[in-house]
Amino acid sequence: MKLTQRIRFAPLVGAIAFLWSVAVFAAVAPTKIAVGYATISSASTTLWVAQDEKFFAKYGIDADLVFMPGSPTLIAAINSGALAIGYTGGTAILGAVGGGTDLKIIAASQGRVLHDLIVRHDIKKAEDLRGKRVGVTSIGGTGWMAAMLAFEQLGLNPDKDKLIVSAFGDMRIIGKALEAGNLDGALVTGNLISQFKRAGFNILGELERVQMLGSAVVVKQSMMTTHTELLRNFIRALTEAHAFVLSPAKRPAVLRVISKRLNISDPAVAEDGLQDLLKRIDKKLFPSLDGLRNIQRFLQTRNAKIGQIKLQEVIDDSLVRELEKSGFNDRVLAEQGVK
Repeated sequence: MKLTQRIRFAPLVGAIAFLWSVAVFAAVAPTKIAVGYATISSASTTLWVAQDEKFFAKYGIDADLVFMPGSPTLIAAINSGALAIGYTGGTAILGAVGGGTDLKIIAASQGRVLHDLIVRHDIKKAEDLRGKRVGVTSIGGTGWMAAMLAFEQLGLNPDKDKLIVSAFGDMRIIGKALEAGNLDGALVTGNLISQFKRAGFNILGELERVQMLGSAVVVKQSMMTTHTELLRNFIRALTEAHAFVLSPAKRPAVLRVISKRLNISDPAVAEDGLQDLLKRIDKKLFPSLDGLRNIQRFLQTRNAKIGQIKLQEVIDDSLVRELEKSGFNDRVLAEQGVK
């Protein structure tokens, strides 16, 4: 009789278990957010890895990664509410703050210039660049700021030396324009640097040593109070992804992500892009105040209000510091074998 009772009771148990699992799934359903990024280059690797290796999913985030050519366009989308989070350089962020937009930088994966100034083979020194055309992704964006820092390092003045800086909107288009001879130089990143070097193009300056805040996570200030837990999980996911990128053991997986995202078929080209990135990024996601100061120096000549900005108030790294204090950052790096 007991066996019969158990058999009759089994469907009820199954039904309860099913309803319970549905309820649990509903309670932990991923939060959907739109995340914008402004460049299709190795600079976006940490963000791509967070998506493709399912770190966002691990922390209950269903991220829709939206490419928006040019940092100023991305910042405008955040301000309008079309994007919840941006992953972009500090130049457009600071420009927007100078215009009255209330934004906060909550993390950043690099504090040095990711670009190099690639020039035609017949341009050997800084003086040869006078009166020439140089391509960037957007005026007022990260590539433009890298160009300004490059010119400064080389002792060039864009106005006095009649440098023509042109915006092309996409790193891939810049590369094609340089190959076709429509540009004399360009600010490029990652695998494009090594590709142009192998093709006989030259590099002017040593930008990898120059501090500049880039690949920053930016949100409206109000989101810090209304969606704190979501942002905390976003930073956790990004921290794990960043450690994954830095991990020697995970190199094959990172190369697969880069190859897929940049449509690279040659493994050596993908490797070049990754190695260049690893030379320039930091281990932890603390935004660089010095890197933001470098940007402010240039922007204040175009907009005096930017010179009055208290940079410490633009950066809110409380979530990164919270993870640091808890030991999360060091634990994640250790798990990935990063020293």
